[in-house]
Amino acid sequence: MRSLGADRIGAWAYANGFAWNPFPGESWFRPWEPHDNIAPPGHFLHSVTRQTPHGPYVLVEPWYAPDLETEPLERTIFAYAAHPNLVRRAAMRVGEHFVTRVAYLESAPPPKVQIGDKLWDQHVTTFAASPVEAAAAFPPRLRSMLASWGFQGHLEMRPGGLVIFMAGLRPVAEHYQRLLGVAREVLHATLG
Repeated sequence: MRSLGADRIGAWAYANGFAWNPFPGESWFRPWEPHDNIAPPGHFLHSVTRQTPHGPYVLVEPWYAPDLETEPLERTIFAYAAHPNLVRRAAMRVGEHFVTRVAYLESAPPPKVQIGDKLWDQHVTTFAASPVEAAAAFPPRLRSMLASWGFQGHLEMRPGGLVIFMAGLRPVAEHYQRLLGVAREVLHATLG
């Protein structure tokens, strides 16, 4: 099975010096689970990896279909970024999207909190152990940047890394490029 756009994603990855794997193993992705508010996909496809001194950026298509022969209702991409200076755990969501429709079967959902930023609290659903933890995970510079973008999607911070789903992005080379830029800007705005 080869998804539409696979050859273009591979060509983009190789032209930019990234590693590309059309059928990556799950061993790198599954330890990130469970996510606070992202449903786990059945499979992962078309991973693109960029190594940096602080850790990799990995872009991947989560496959939300029962098998690789069945086309999912919607397709998207995720970005993962690893960095040892990320130490907080919190998640945020703007909008209701198919990847964030999560059922909590084995544990309670993370608590919803408000961080005391009026604009943020009116438009963003935030999950963390406490408002202080959430405010530290999403510093003012990051909150301002996401608001200026009109960000829709999900961002999860955790010790050692972050995960981003940005609504409207599809598994095509141009969107991989865009999400890589978003992940870099989010990481820089978080670490200041």
